[in-house]
Formats: sequence, structure tokens, C-alpha cells
Amino acid sequence: MTDPAFWLCLRPQPAATEAERIVEQARLACLLDTAQRARRAGFNHIVVHTTAPHVFNDASDLNLIVHRTNEDAPIGAIIAAAARSATGPVCYAGAGMPAMTADHWRSIRIQIEAGRTIANSLHSTDLLAVPDVSALTDLADETVDNSFALRLRDESGLEITPLERTAPTLFDLDTPADLALLSLAQQTATLEIGPRLAAALTQSEPTLAPARERLAAALDTLTEREQQLMVIGRVGAYVWSALDRDTAARIRIISEERGLRARATASTPPRSLLGLHADAVGPSALIDSLAQLADAVIFDTRPLFAHLNWATSRADRFAADLGQPDAIAHPQLRQFTQAALAAPIPIAQGGHSLVSGGLLAAINIAWTRREGIS
Repeated sequence: MTDPAFWLCLRPQPAATEAERIVEQARLACLLDTAQRARRAGFNHIVVHTTAPHVFNDASDLNLIVHRTNEDAPIGAIIAAAARSATGPVCYAGAGMPAMTADHWRSIRIQIEAGRTIANSLHSTDLLAVPDVSALTDLADETVDNSFALRLRDESGLEITPLERTAPTLFDLDTPADLALLSLAQQTATLEIGPRLAAALTQSEPTLAPARERLAAALDTLTEREQQLMVIGRVGAYVWSALDRDTAARIRIISEERGLRARATASTPPRSLLGLHADAVGPSALIDSLAQLADAVIFDTRPLFAHLNWATSRADRFAADLGQPDAIAHPQLRQFTQAALAAPIPIAQGGHSLVSGGLLAAINIAWTRREGIS
């Protein structure tokens, strides 16, 4: 059998704002840490598909194979084209996964060598490992890798084994909220963060600090019996189960629109229960409602924004996550963010990872913080 290859993909996006810059810096650092851990796990062929080969000029020590890709090509087309000229097993890990260790990657290598197809999640795929790379040629028209595993299961008939749902297997790095949580994990030593990412987090400290402190205040409710945390967004049953089992607080969950990007089509636009409420009362009144129902909120805001059909830019969403209303051009999102900051309870905004792998990591962070304070 051909040695398994390890594929990564970095397509840097324009970084006109500090929020975008720190995310791009962290994503590159995460990819390089992932490559180093994959090498230690026994992957000898580590390939990076990227629109920006020059960013790897200082990574010669990792012995990466860097392929330039077309900026206009969808991610599925890039992976399918690479698959047509490759053989053997492949582990695709997107732009890397910040909490996956060399031991995790070694386990995946062993499983694909044994003939299993592995994914970290069917509905939001960040990791897909196949024993036969030809399976990936079916992905040519996919525009986001979140859909990869679901597509191969439903249309190509592959039997896919999902990984155990843990913080390392589900935590992705897409938004400043993810960086804020990783910064808390760095402070509490609750995740094994790679050295390059750790350095990037330290450099971003001034920008991340306010959002990190709001998130910390929200997470501290998890260890208090008389407190109630509300979690909103694309929340899976496994997260609900972990919160019920491993925290002291009362938990209120509004779970909606799983597979937001994987399943949404023109004929089935995203719909949000909170979005219907916001339609009726407005974004500021929505925040007032949340403050009446909980002592803190962790909010995956993207389903709400999709329901409201807010044409928010990446820069605006990131500024909202950081609590920077003055940096937001979109008037309704700016109003929403101002209301969230003015609320009498901590409201932490972010994307899917915040209420998925991030929330699993948050449980350990909360208890470690309590032990450190007490």
C-alpha cells in the first residue's frame, strides 16, 4: 500500500482589518503546527494546496510539498483534481485543527491503512480520511469542505466512520471567538496548542482580551448551581449531553439549523426560531429577551444572520465577535452588537465551533478556572 498522504489547504482571505488579520495569522500557524504533528504521526507526504505559496517560505524545516491553486477554483475542484493524479490513502484536514495532537493523527493514519473512511463530522467536515484517494474525485463541484463527508455518504455510498466527538476532533478555527476560546485554553492549559499557534495568540492578546473576558464570564456560570447558561445555534445532542453531565449550571439550549452551509439551498433558505422573534421585535429587543432568560449567553450568531438575510461582511462579523461596534459597517449588526455589549449579562458571540468543539473545551476551561480561583 502507498504511504498515506496528508493534505492541507490554505486559501488566505483579504485581511483589511485587525480582526481579519489575527484570524489569518492564527490559521497559518495552526496549519503549520498540524503539519508538524502529522509528520510526527508518520505521514511522510504532507501536501499544502494554497493560493499563497510564498507564506511557506519560512517553513522549510517542515519539508512540505506546496502546490499553487487557482484563487477562483472551488475547494471541491482543487481536491478532486489532486485526487485524480494521486494514489493511496489520504487524510484531508482543511487548514489544520488546533487541538489535534500527533497521537490523534497517528490513530487516523492507522485506521485509513486498515481500510476505514473517517470524518470528524458529517454535517461540518474539517477532517476527511479515505483509504482510496479516488473517492475524492466525486467532490469536484463542492464549494465548501463542510459538505465533503455528507456528499460522499449520500451520493457516493461511502460508509463513513465519525470520530468520537471531543474538543480536539470538533474544534475548528474560523473566527475571533475561536481565538478567544483558545486563548482561555492557553491560560488554563486545557488543550494541547501547538507552538506557532500559541505564539500567534500571544501576539493577538491586545485585540482578543475584551472578547476573551466576556467569554470567560459566560463560561464561569457553568460551575455555579444557581446560574443558567443559554446556548444558541448549531448545537448537537452530544454538546447538550456533555453540558448536562459535566456542568453544575442549569442549561437552556436553542438548537437550530444544523448543516447550515452543507444543506442550505435556494429553495430551502436557513430559518431560525430566534430570527422569527427578531423579525417581530427587532434585534435590540431580542437581546433584551435573552437577558431575561439566562445569566449568560453563548451565541452562534450565523443562523440568525442567515435567517435575517443580513449581507454582513466577514470583517463585520468578526468585529461583532470581538465586540467592536464602531468597526461594523452593517447598521443592523452594529445595533445588535451594541445591544449585546450593553446587556446586563455576558453575551459571547461567534460561529459554529464556539457551540461545538469549543463548548466541549469550555467545560474543562470553566472547571479549571474555578479551581484556580478557589
